[in-house]
Amino acid sequence: MLKKVLLLTSAAMLTACGSPEAEIDRPDADNTLDVATEMMTDTDADTVVMMSQSFPVMNTSGAEIGTVTVSDQSAGGVTVTLDVTAITAGAHAVHFHETGRCDGPDFTSAGGHYNPMGNNHGFDADAPNPHAGDMPNVEAPQSGVVQTVIENERVSLSPREGMAPLFDANGTAFIIHADADDYVSQPTGAAGSRIACAVIAP
Repeated sequence: MLKKVLLLTSAAMLTACGSPEAEIDRPDADNTLDVATEMMTDTDADTVVMMSQSFPVMNTSGAEIGTVTVSDQSAGGVTVTLDVTAITAGAHAVHFHETGRCDGPDFTSAGGHYNPMGNNHGFDADAPNPHAGDMPNVEAPQSGVVQTVIENERVSLSPREGMAPLFDANGTAFIIHADADDYVSQPTGAAGSRIACAVIAP
């Protein structure tokens, strides 16, 4: 009789463990994900989408002379880190151009300055809203080695509100010009020919 009672008790315990009620205390994976997503702040989201990428810079002969690294910044805009060689001594204009093509030797395939908002060119008082692609000149020493950092607060690699996307439908290009940008002349700043180019595309 005792043996029969023990068997019935064991069977009841097994049935309870396999019943729907026994699963109520199990963590719900989907709910956990939803909670984690709801706890993510806007700052966390920006951190996830920010990007940094390096691109080869080519001269008019088609030789690679260095790199340009473009990095999204948390406050908006990008940092442009330029590391190139064989640049003639003096001041040179640098701009983002509207098309991601660097067909030599003149790089006209890159189109004009990247200017999706239709602004004036330059940083002069008469042009307070420069092209998205306008940036300060860089200075090349006698060695021809340019290692410098430039800030551009109007563009981004990742889609970000208020920023012109460098990775748009046809990409963009980073151009080094033969001369300095005077920051005034329309539409290019009298910066001269294009001596180096990098395709900015995913």
